[in-house]
Amino acid sequence: MFIDTFDLTRWNRISVSLGGSVWMLILFARLFGWIMLDDLDLILLLALCVITPLAVPLATLPRKPCLSGDLCGLVIFLQPFATLIGGASLLLGRGLLAAAAAAVWLLFTALIALIGVLLLFQKRGRSLPDACLAVALAYVPIGGTWLVLDRLGLQPLSFSQTIVLLTAVHFHFITLAALIITGLTGRAILATRREIPWKTYRVTAMCMLLNPLLVATGITITQITGVSFLESAGACLLALSMILIALLNLICIVPTTAPLLARGLLAFSSTAVAITMLFAGAYVLGNVTGFWTITISQMIVIHGWINALVFGLCGLLGWRLRVEAEKA
Repeated sequence: MFIDTFDLTRWNRISVSLGGSVWMLILFARLFGWIMLDDLDLILLLALCVITPLAVPLATLPRKPCLSGDLCGLVIFLQPFATLIGGASLLLGRGLLAAAAAAVWLLFTALIALIGVLLLFQKRGRSLPDACLAVALAYVPIGGTWLVLDRLGLQPLSFSQTIVLLTAVHFHFITLAALIITGLTGRAILATRREIPWKTYRVTAMCMLLNPLLVATGITITQITGVSFLESAGACLLALSMILIALLNLICIVPTTAPLLARGLLAFSSTAVAITMLFAGAYVLGNVTGFWTITISQMIVIHGWINALVFGLCGLLGWRLRVEAEKA
């Protein structure tokens, strides 16, 4: 098979580099007014161009021949082409052409999810950290589905167009990036055989596995009934879980990480997400109590951008450097 003799690691590195370069060019074009994209479009484009190719190899690429390994090789090979077409959907006006381009990305995420399902049924997938890595992949098509809905201009259950696009972003960052980081954190803690961090991790990781769907279900119930209890509880639990994962990283992972750049990136990522999740908690409490108001626009600027660039991008880069150093 052609992919068996192809240097997938080098191909993936080139894809990440080119994706990041293209995304930076689009960002500068937006700043100069040459391209009309809003913040959510740019954050989601970052997920397609950089976050996905950074994250997928961290969860996959088993060395022995197997179906999931072959599919992983295919996914890594196809990723730049899927990103090119899927990313183009965000540059086109909403309509059938943009939706068709987004559907290509959806099909690609379905292939990623198939790898996740296969990994869950393997022996390694039975451990909690490996389950986090597998479920991270399985969740991604939900984000791809909402991208297609956004490009069609559809608003299910009368959600605003902003909420539709936010959902697509949510299932590319909180599920893919955050669960990958959660899984890798668990693997590293398990290797240290430290009892208290491992017990803390087990509870937190279980919450992380369920939180994305809990938050999504809560938002749906709020939209239908006007009752926001489940949405608020889910958002607070997600914020607390992310803060605990960040603290576990700072206490157990960062001090033992090499090289120095990886250590700095992981420390930066963990510190940032702890702060943004406190901000998310303040947003929820403000909505519940009415004591203060934080708008969605403010959340996108503070919570969205920092999580995308610092937590997601720096965190995954740090883990890539750490994993590669351990293999060397």
